[in-house]
Amino acid sequence: MKKTLKKLVLFTLKRLAKKRLKKFKGKIIAVTGSVGKTSTKDAIYAVLNSQFKVKYSQKSMNSDFGLLLTILDIDSGFSSATKWTWYLMKGLVHSFMTDHSEVLLLELGVDAPGDMDFLLSVISPDIVIMTNIFSVHLDEGQFSSLEEIFEEKRKLVDALKEDGTAILNIDNHFLENLIKSRSKKNVISFGKNKEASYWASRINSSIDGTNFILHNKENRYEVSSPVLGKYQIYVLLPAIICGIELGMEIENTLSALSRFNLPPGRMSIIPAINDATILDSSYNSSPSALKEALEILKEAGADKRKVAVLGNMNELGSEEEKLHKMIGEIIPKYTDLLITVGNLAELFAEKAIEKGLEEKFVFKFKTAKDAAEFFKKEIKKDDVILVKGSQNRVRLERFVKEIMAFPEDSKKLLVRQEKVWQAKL
Repeated sequence: MKKTLKKLVLFTLKRLAKKRLKKFKGKIIAVTGSVGKTSTKDAIYAVLNSQFKVKYSQKSMNSDFGLLLTILDIDSGFSSATKWTWYLMKGLVHSFMTDHSEVLLLELGVDAPGDMDFLLSVISPDIVIMTNIFSVHLDEGQFSSLEEIFEEKRKLVDALKEDGTAILNIDNHFLENLIKSRSKKNVISFGKNKEASYWASRINSSIDGTNFILHNKENRYEVSSPVLGKYQIYVLLPAIICGIELGMEIENTLSALSRFNLPPGRMSIIPAINDATILDSSYNSSPSALKEALEILKEAGADKRKVAVLGNMNELGSEEEKLHKMIGEIIPKYTDLLITVGNLAELFAEKAIEKGLEEKFVFKFKTAKDAAEFFKKEIKKDDVILVKGSQNRVRLERFVKEIMAFPEDSKKLLVRQEKVWQAKL
């Protein structure tokens, strides 16, 4: 009964959203990819909102419901019969109201084959950004391979308006091939590859942020942003390109990014007890993102004790053991102390010890709470602590809350602090 009701609500909201979009005169920008969607969307918002009236997907509202609620200007919430009634009433009213935004900026996520079809039955984008294709959403009932993930996400590029533009990461194998297969007139590439339309060189990252040289065919520019990690060029470059595509001066896009900070749980710097520093990346984890996070730990903690607090990487399907072991093998190069949370994360510990990290510096826990209770007694002055793990059954933001210097700021600084999350595992 609940499933049927949900389908009915979704169908009705879809009709209302499409009705509203018929009157929308602005540009529609859609962001997809395996990782980095929310950060990229937020960076684009930071740039465009400095000059245009922009409506965008809040937080990670990238599902079927999230898309419709964004279009209809309905606050996010977790699906329930009570919420659905409210959605329908508010959606009906808003469907008759004209949206005066100049840009509609959407984040589109897919968990299984066919998900993109629903999203594309609602919108037709003017600009599409694809961040990358990596190993995520590979559990049973989701995708069976990287190729299947790519084919689903490329539907968004294929759905571009005739005069639309695809902004693609040339450094990703799948997207490089997609760039080669499409007409150059409607494709803009970005990355570290000098063949890209916009490419980055001399990339430096420290605890103070990231800077690099941006090149295009005509000029070069110095870019500086407070976000952490060399890989953030893949977040910053699409934002710059979007601004230019909409007519902004490149200097204005760079100015906006100089003030841009990532959302909670995505490599935020948080003061910890004992004058230590937390690199909070507790929103989610995947093999590619974790490798990059370990690089940041190494850079930020160059002359300090480096601590890695790592949880399970979820949704890796049949590859989960192999990928956890693969990451475990490289951990000794990046950290002095390893704390794992969750059953799969124990494989990090197992392989790290095999590869040379002394067993006395490795600790395994089942829950974030247990790990925090232990570490509060072990934390040292000036420690640099990377915290990264997936969402379900890990929830490492709880670990961060226990060791942060000012826990009263948790609602503002940490991910998943809404009441509904507090009861979840």
